[in-house]
Amino acid sequence: MQDLLNRKYLVISVGCISLIAIISVITLAGSSLLGFRLWQKEWTPQGETDLRFDAARVDFHHQADLENSLPFMAAAAIDIDGDGRDEMFIGGGKNQPDAILKFDNGAFVNNSAQYNLTKDDNDATMGAASLDLDEDGVPELVVARESGVWLHRFANGAATSEKLPFDLADNTTPLSIAFGDVNKDGWADIYVSGYIKIDQVEGETVFTGNYGGYSYLFLNNGDNTWTDVSREAGVFRQHNTFSAVFADLDNDLDSDLVIAQDTGRVEIYENPGDFPFRLIENPSVYSYPMGVAVGDYDNDGLVDLYFSNVGYTLPPALLRGDLPKDADFNPEYMLFHNDGDLKFSDVARDANAAKFGFGWGVVFADMNLDGYEDLMAAQNYARFPANDLLEHYPGKLLQFSPDEQKFHPVEIVAGVENEHFGIAPVVSDFNGDGWPDLFWANLNEPALAYISKGGERNWLKVKLPNNTASLNAIVSVELENGEKLTKQLMTSQGLGSDQSRAFIFGLGDKKAKRVIVQFQDGDARTYETPTPGSTISVEHRGN
Repeated sequence: MQDLLNRKYLVISVGCISLIAIISVITLAGSSLLGFRLWQKEWTPQGETDLRFDAARVDFHHQADLENSLPFMAAAAIDIDGDGRDEMFIGGGKNQPDAILKFDNGAFVNNSAQYNLTKDDNDATMGAASLDLDEDGVPELVVARESGVWLHRFANGAATSEKLPFDLADNTTPLSIAFGDVNKDGWADIYVSGYIKIDQVEGETVFTGNYGGYSYLFLNNGDNTWTDVSREAGVFRQHNTFSAVFADLDNDLDSDLVIAQDTGRVEIYENPGDFPFRLIENPSVYSYPMGVAVGDYDNDGLVDLYFSNVGYTLPPALLRGDLPKDADFNPEYMLFHNDGDLKFSDVARDANAAKFGFGWGVVFADMNLDGYEDLMAAQNYARFPANDLLEHYPGKLLQFSPDEQKFHPVEIVAGVENEHFGIAPVVSDFNGDGWPDLFWANLNEPALAYISKGGERNWLKVKLPNNTASLNAIVSVELENGEKLTKQLMTSQGLGSDQSRAFIFGLGDKKAKRVIVQFQDGDARTYETPTPGSTISVEHRGN
């Protein structure tokens, strides 16, 4: 492989935000180029699936200034108008407004004009998450921008916007937003993942030393103002970070914290009920964790974790940066099986979920409604120079096979290919037929959307209030044959993205015996013998 790259002084953008590794002149010609492309190529065959999708027109083409902005964008499913179906919020680049798209008559129509979201031209929107912070029944939207963190409130079909007074380091661009209720006081706390500003980037293969932006935990004061408690909580870091998720990892009804740190390791913190959080060991070594997905893929009642990585777009030797030669390094995607008692094992290789291309946002969702979570992963990288020399990987739809305990790529067979520069997949039932649909947020290129053609399998939809009380609530569906399906409400799955708050449980050919909802405050709801194809709207009433 070293013969492929004749290096002198060349610069290749490689990394998780741009991974600029220093090389010199690429002499990729004839058999060398062919060999390099063959080495890059994904050889995993497509699996079998009965899933089929129709492409939907999307009235949005992202515009990124790749010279002056970090290569990220926001994407969030959010039901702004309260009709029970999500709209899509998409963050714009410099000199481009943010957009709100409504699925109507087979297309995603740009309805941004009626909301009039505030955004300066010399600004770019990197990440977003929604939550009904004031409990008026309409979710707010918190967005991470180059200029800081902004709050959008919606009322009477319009929006008002304000910049939140978060004191971020001068060198930091906020990339993503995660909501949790870390002290269980009923008010939403915010974790902001930060990356070093584009004009201060020294290199994106820097693993060692004090380098990078800062990330923060802001505790709600009980009135939707927030105080920085990062140091008190033990999570203050100077380290480039893409995304984080609050999830209840041990089913003790609180918000634990999972962080994807670029040029570093995965960090997992247990919430012990008071500060500081407790750092939990995990199987990660030096790598490029980017997107985070959380879901119970094997139906054992505990949520598992999936992380994208740089994959096999380039040889690992070019990605190790300033790591010592004897340091463990892993370019593969990681699937942390939750073994219980806050212990995890990386089973990505065994599950056929490790070896893919340059990855970004990842999401769990049961796309074929067989009762098992599948995986979506956005791929490719917009800032590679000479992109025609590098393989473009279609965004992945990995269907889980419970008999094999393996995932198989089916995106080509199902018809949801995305060879653009994908940043995040977003899953929601946009047309209201009970089957999950897929939206690809693509950097500097057109967004793509695919509407499921459906099928004969049974499903059940469970909708929790999109508010603080529902954060990390656990929803279990007990089937007539004794099996149990579990989902957990959280924000920020993907990368700078946010998924639908309506849970779609695939029942296959079975029926549900009961549904149990457990809130963090101890409130619980039970629904007996729900009808397949119905929607349960859960009300939180306090314990």
